[in-house]
Amino acid sequence: MVVKISGKHINPEKPNMVKGYAEVFRSLHREGYRLAVVVGGGPVARAYIAAAREAGVNRALQDVLGIEAARLNARLLAAALHPEAYPEPPRSIWEALEAAATGKIVIAGGFQPGQSTAGVAALLAEALNADLLVLATTVDGVYTADPRRSPEAKLIPRLDYETLRKVLQQSVEPGRYELLDPLALSIVERSKIPVRVVNGSDPDNVARVVRGSDVGSLIATTKQ
Repeated sequence: MVVKISGKHINPEKPNMVKGYAEVFRSLHREGYRLAVVVGGGPVARAYIAAAREAGVNRALQDVLGIEAARLNARLLAAALHPEAYPEPPRSIWEALEAAATGKIVIAGGFQPGQSTAGVAALLAEALNADLLVLATTVDGVYTADPRRSPEAKLIPRLDYETLRKVLQQSVEPGRYELLDPLALSIVERSKIPVRVVNGSDPDNVARVVRGSDVGSLIATTKQ
């Protein structure tokens, strides 16, 4: 199982949240669940990207800064999970597979420029033949519109990949990815990986989903 956590939840400003996620993943790991976690860059990445943009840095190098910020967040969570977590965040799918083979919890940040951490999570889920990809976001699931801006937005409990493609109105600029970007969506669709979107503000929501509870929104084929 692969869990992607927003960098808004795992960052230096949220030590209690880091501790909460570490406790959840430690419990799940001891129950026998095999886990890989991808952490976003969050406000740390956005701060570096904004500074780089102001300094005239090109988009590719802005991406690199965002990747390194996400890797720092990943290291923070890995440190909190020691010794259950693999100590080094992987930089590629191959490194992630090698880390997963140890039986420890793999915690990754970004991989390469032009690719969101949602894309990394989707690729990792595909490479590991994961049963489920969990997106721990800042909202309760997938909505008909942005619930933070539109009071009329309604939660969609279940939808297929094509419906999600129509719902998403997102930016793909560095540090501004929401839910699944087009690459991540194409990966989960081609491999028919179910995706569960939950509010990551409560780490226990992730535990509930991993243990089989119906929380948030499920993105899957009509037959799953």
